[in-house]
Amino acid sequence: MADYSTQPTNLKRLIAPVLFLAGVVVFFGFPFAPGEKVDFWFQSFFWNGKAWLIPHGNPLGKIIAYDGPKALLILFAVYLLVIILLPKCAPRWMNRRQAIYVFVSIALISVTSTQIRAVTNMATPLELTRYGGTFPHLLLFQLKPVGYPCHAFPAGHASGGLALISLYWAWSNQPYRKLGLWIGLGLGGFMGLYQIARGEHFLSHTLATLGLAWLLSVLLALAIKPTQTAA
Repeated sequence: MADYSTQPTNLKRLIAPVLFLAGVVVFFGFPFAPGEKVDFWFQSFFWNGKAWLIPHGNPLGKIIAYDGPKALLILFAVYLLVIILLPKCAPRWMNRRQAIYVFVSIALISVTSTQIRAVTNMATPLELTRYGGTFPHLLLFQLKPVGYPCHAFPAGHASGGLALISLYWAWSNQPYRKLGLWIGLGLGGFMGLYQIARGEHFLSHTLATLGLAWLLSVLLALAIKPTQTAA
């Protein structure tokens, strides 16, 4: 990813995330593209023909990979609010402007990821006949019948974790920036993989969320300019 602390602010920074997101949509959204086969292939590592690798009733998995990460993200968001409202309490690694940027990024990426699903009309693997459900697998740009599920694309649970890639643009110090990027990719990937392993999402759903998080993080960085010294 480009170094935003040294390059002048311009819309060229949008090219990479736009191309990535468009690539995911085209690769996985049309019947002529091989994306469907890739999704099925990746899903086969978590489905044995009868059950998912992580059962829905597994309480430990829910605590570690669902409720736990969500609670941590909420606590972090509250901490950011404290910094925003009481900037004198801000730590050295996060000033008020940076906190505003990361807080808005988390909120916007999470909300956008869940709201877009009403338009994309994509089913989860659990709901497909291929995996014991009742609906056929229809791609993004295929016509859907009335009543077709619409709560899968892009992935919602992983969006909170992937939103933390905004830390990369929040910090101007290079070691911190790389750490922020890996925090977002690591936590978001972990949360996304958990949902894939229990039949709630395909790989493409999580990749779409990553592309959306990347694009929105860049847009907000251009608008808020979190690396400016003024808090």
